[in-house]
Amino acid sequence: KFYHFVFYGTPAYLSVPLFLLFTGNFKSKLKTTNYFIPLLRSLIFAPMPLLTFISLKNMSLPEYTTLNMSAPIVASFYAFFLLKEKINIYLILSLLLGSIGVLFVVQPGFDSFNPFFLLVIFSTFLITTTTIIVNKYNHITSPVGYFVYGGTIVHLLSFILFIYDPLKINITVFGLITISSILINSAMLFMTFAFQRSQKYYSSIFCLVYLQILWSMLVGYFVFNEYLNVYAIFGAFLIIISGILSVRGQYKQVN
Repeated sequence: KFYHFVFYGTPAYLSVPLFLLFTGNFKSKLKTTNYFIPLLRSLIFAPMPLLTFISLKNMSLPEYTTLNMSAPIVASFYAFFLLKEKINIYLILSLLLGSIGVLFVVQPGFDSFNPFFLLVIFSTFLITTTTIIVNKYNHITSPVGYFVYGGTIVHLLSFILFIYDPLKINITVFGLITISSILINSAMLFMTFAFQRSQKYYSSIFCLVYLQILWSMLVGYFVFNEYLNVYAIFGAFLIIISGILSVRGQYKQVN
């Protein structure tokens, strides 16, 4: 279950506050002028592991990945209506090429409607909401503070559920969960830094999310010996162009 995964991955998450405690920066990094905002963000993020586990059990990975790529579109609406950012032609082209590129790479089936598709769309809305909070209220605490507060509710909930439904795992599974937890928490920490500091160009930063398709494609080729067809290669090319246009879009927004 999701809470087994989160429970065994807790040491990776706790390493950050423990490091702050050891270096004497715990109080300064976690200080906030408004505790409600980061805790609200933590509450919004709490359902994400559960929604992810349910979704991946009921649809193919390409379908899940494709639906997740709706996040930059949601982020652009947030940026326009809440942050009052100016959307330029480079961002529009980045969104368009990125979306098309994702479809060419993952080539999802979508043979019939799956109600769990809506669950992934809802998850995308939640995760985008957590990033817009960091961006809009960037002054109330540090990025590390947002990261630590953001994981409190989901880890506390998983600990409680684990007590009622414990699970023993072998050392191999524990090692895999630990590696995965380190990668996930590192990604969340880096993203928090990026969105907390991306004033005036939140939407263009989010367009870079498309690049995760490129990284997964490269890992599939070099690690799992998965070969790409011509459509996937074309899609990867579009995604790279999307990332380049996103950087240009950032420049236009800042200036």
